[in-house]
Amino acid sequence: MISFPFVGGEKSLNPDNIVYVQTDGHRNIFYFSSPKESPLRVYMKLTDIEQVLHPYGFVRCHRSCLVNMKYVAKVKNYLLVLSTGEVFTISRMRYRMVKDLFNIQKQKK
Repeated sequence: MISFPFVGGEKSLNPDNIVYVQTDGHRNIFYFSSPKESPLRVYMKLTDIEQVLHPYGFVRCHRSCLVNMKYVAKVKNYLLVLSTGEVFTISRMRYRMVKDLFNIQKQKK
């Protein structure tokens, strides 16, 4: 379990339930695998969130998005497709790293 100071108070989360974190202005929004769980907002730098989540298999695909590699279904042509249906672009600088991590994750399954 990990903990973040969300708007509305501190909350502990299981990293496996977080699908992705996306920047929206000065806030970062956590999106979850369960449709029953509402997105949570936090006022933290994405870089700081990345440092906490990186050991749990999260990767930054571009400057405003952090994804849980467990939910990545496909990486192709600078696009990252999640098993939940969302599609994100991958920056050129990060593409090779994301693609390599996806291939490693795929081999583990």
